[in-house]
Amino acid sequence: MLEHDGYLVAQGSTRSNHPAAPPDAGSLRVFPDSGYLWVEGSNSTDVSDFATRAYYRIYEQLRARHPGLLLELCNDGGRMMDFGSAAHGDYFSATDTYDPLSNRRAFFDASHVLPPAMLESYVADWPTPRLENFRYLLRSGMLGWFSLMLDTRRWTLEERADARVQFALYRTQLRPLIRGADLYHVSDRPDGVHWDGIEYYSASLGRGVLFAFRGSGIDEPSHRFPLRGLAPARRYRLRFHDLGAIADRLESGAALMGPGVTVSLPFPLSSELVFIEPIT
Repeated sequence: MLEHDGYLVAQGSTRSNHPAAPPDAGSLRVFPDSGYLWVEGSNSTDVSDFATRAYYRIYEQLRARHPGLLLELCNDGGRMMDFGSAAHGDYFSATDTYDPLSNRRAFFDASHVLPPAMLESYVADWPTPRLENFRYLLRSGMLGWFSLMLDTRRWTLEERADARVQFALYRTQLRPLIRGADLYHVSDRPDGVHWDGIEYYSASLGRGVLFAFRGSGIDEPSHRFPLRGLAPARRYRLRFHDLGAIADRLESGAALMGPGVTVSLPFPLSSELVFIEPIT
């Protein structure tokens, strides 16, 4: 794979042989920024247009010469996440901050307009005093393209065992939904205090999942998520991955899309996966 990072599209040029329009006299400003020399001028828009087109041509040539190469778009901390870049790369590094809340916020925002399978979250070190917090950490990066960026040798034996379960679940059950299901934002934007959730459901695959996250608030052990994309007249089996059979139930589509499904978690900064299957 190849990752491009940093300031990749120039906003100005000191070169006189550049094909862009020349700057107005005295408008050029050259200054250092994060270890780079940066240029701005009255012709910045024109320079950026030429630079962007050249940037796309680099990706087009790489794709033609190396069709198996994965192209990660990590442009200036994910701030250049646009349709032009999406058409030329494979996936975006959605944010340069890697804690669970930042990952979910970046995913929540970008998944309104970009395919969720293109949205990468780096999962980094974060305090996990309980196993529930550990799952919360991992699942906050499993909404789209999951990348692990930490030293797993520091995990406890219990965390190692649970990580194997979560990774297998991601590969076999979550990733097909991320690729092919419809995505629904079934909560407000994550704020880290209140509950938040993302739903995937695919009628063609015949299944879906609700990612439910409890924030740091201590006064809301339960939350109700109205689901979407279901058939009101059909009945659905809800399978709670962590809570198990004690919480599993059958509900009508009308009830799930009306009042919704209630998820209860005893600990703050924890999570649950609720799998949704229609009853034939």
